[in-house]
Amino acid sequence: MDEAVLAAARDGFAERIQGECHSMSKAGPIGTYEWWLIAEEFLDYLGALSVVVPDLDAPEVKAVLDNAAEAAAGGVQCAAYFNNTTFFVFLDYANFGMDYQAQTPRDPDPIAANQWLNAFCLAILSEKAQWHGEAFAFAREKFDDEISGQPNVELVNGLMAYVIGDTGNEDDDYPPSREAVVAAIDAALSRVQVGESFSDLPHRTALRGLRALAAGDQDAFNTELTELLLQYGTVPDPFTEMTESLVQIGILPGFFGRPRTLLPLEPLALAALAHRREGWRPPVETDYLPRTLITGCWTGS
Repeated sequence: MDEAVLAAARDGFAERIQGECHSMSKAGPIGTYEWWLIAEEFLDYLGALSVVVPDLDAPEVKAVLDNAAEAAAGGVQCAAYFNNTTFFVFLDYANFGMDYQAQTPRDPDPIAANQWLNAFCLAILSEKAQWHGEAFAFAREKFDDEISGQPNVELVNGLMAYVIGDTGNEDDDYPPSREAVVAAIDAALSRVQVGESFSDLPHRTALRGLRALAAGDQDAFNTELTELLLQYGTVPDPFTEMTESLVQIGILPGFFGRPRTLLPLEPLALAALAHRREGWRPPVETDYLPRTLITGCWTGS
């Protein structure tokens, strides 16, 4: 990745993100889309830092990760709670917060399954998935034009079963047994419709990896996680596809991708769950899986 892109993401980030947050708020309460833009800025900074500090074992990293997760969860809360309940989103890194009242004069925001997944993966890494579990559960009901059987939607269902304990079966005990969680993920896998989109492959692979994790099958999990990393290395970056022609005619500068692509969230979240819940080490050593994001232990060394 172009060093100029990485440097631009790192330089003056603290002042820049604070200014962007306040600028977005001038038009009124910001919504799901804006919160995700803010989360992406934190992720670009984190990705750029990972080039300088591959293990991401630095004092600032935890704060940046937590704020990325909180911004992404803010978008989830907007989808879940607008016109329903009062909630508050605060980013201490940017010294910025927003208070939402139950009668905020706007309709609930739609949320895409992929955006939900990215936010949930960040919540896993920052250990806030349970804290925001209710918002994730409500927002799942408001996906925008996405239906059962799509690999990303079924991955959402699998993650809710494994991480939150929501198997979708009211007869299951809480927390559900390992067998009940595996059954819920198997049901999600059985609903997956095999499509032609190359971008669907990682979601199907991640769901198979989640199934192996829930079943305690380390060998199968290692196989799926390795395959998932390989797939993320070959799936085209949407930003690249969208801007390549504009770069060629000189409208945009000649670089592709963003630093956040250096931190693939689904493989990171699965590896973190495997380490923190089962004690499994990642099957491969790669800079795409920084140690501290996997272990959740920051020494600041």
